[in-house]
Amino acid sequence: MPLPPLKIAILHYQLEGDPVDPVVTQVGESLRELGHQPSFIAVSDRVADLLQEIQAAQCDLVFNLCETFAEDYRLEVNVAALMEMARVKFTGSSTAGLLLAQDKILTKQLLEYHEIPTPDFATFDGISVETNGDLDFPLIVKPARSDASIGIGGKSLVHNWEQLTNRVRVIRKELQDEALAEEFIQGREVYVGVIGPKELPEILPIVELDFGNWDKNKPTISDREVKFAPETEGSPRLVIARDISTVLRQRVERAALLAYRGLKLQDYARIDLRISEAGDPYILEVNPNPYLEDKSELAMAAREKGLSYTQLIGRILDSAAQRYGLEKRQAAGLPDSETAPVIG
Repeated sequence: MPLPPLKIAILHYQLEGDPVDPVVTQVGESLRELGHQPSFIAVSDRVADLLQEIQAAQCDLVFNLCETFAEDYRLEVNVAALMEMARVKFTGSSTAGLLLAQDKILTKQLLEYHEIPTPDFATFDGISVETNGDLDFPLIVKPARSDASIGIGGKSLVHNWEQLTNRVRVIRKELQDEALAEEFIQGREVYVGVIGPKELPEILPIVELDFGNWDKNKPTISDREVKFAPETEGSPRLVIARDISTVLRQRVERAALLAYRGLKLQDYARIDLRISEAGDPYILEVNPNPYLEDKSELAMAAREKGLSYTQLIGRILDSAAQRYGLEKRQAAGLPDSETAPVIG
């Protein structure tokens, strides 16, 4: 059933004086193309302002692009929790899904519980060390609860106990976070986009981060330099993954699908994996609120599947609208009596 025109508030994080992220404009334009009425709510660091602006927007749905609050990525989940308590309908995963996926240690423990392949790992909380599996160097060491590759760089790849100890100390001191060390999987780095409700999700084509022309003296990891430094000749680039057998593709897609469901995600997510030189897929991270810019991994995968950027945004919107019964509405702005979504 096609959606009626809806009032949709695009919620995004923006510090005063900073330019608007291009993704905000792109999503707004797509919503207009789909026949909806977008408005924009910039989040900074005041909880009262956030709730007041959502209420003032009188929207049918919030399109949640907010990945941080008060310059703290760990508070992303709190924004969703506030909206749930205020009975605000929004796109993307619930508080439960965001919380499970934000904590990399908890994510890996859940993946292991569901027998979804992930590299062996150890955790360091400053008091004790917990290991899962027999670890072999090299290891990659990262903060447990960061986003956007914060805390990940060239020194994150360690080859001995001294380097491991130093890296854990840096994470504990500078980021005040637990450290996660996992076996480094030498091989291909791929991303799988998943869209739709958790009951019937849709897998998008596999995207690969191609390190083919990368400096051989640098580790093949997606750190902040790779993600955010200006692109130069030889920089890793996103491509549609080729030369993947049908069997391997099915294994990668199955792992992504199980992670999406196991972590209670909905509407959209990106699953990051490594394919070892032996041809085995391992999930590295699960991103419940991935960047949706029109050149992102998700948008690239959607285009490969024949979906325009606007159609991708429409699929995400349709998934959320179906969850809240908004397809049954007759026109934008009508009052409704929907209750808050149930967490989990």
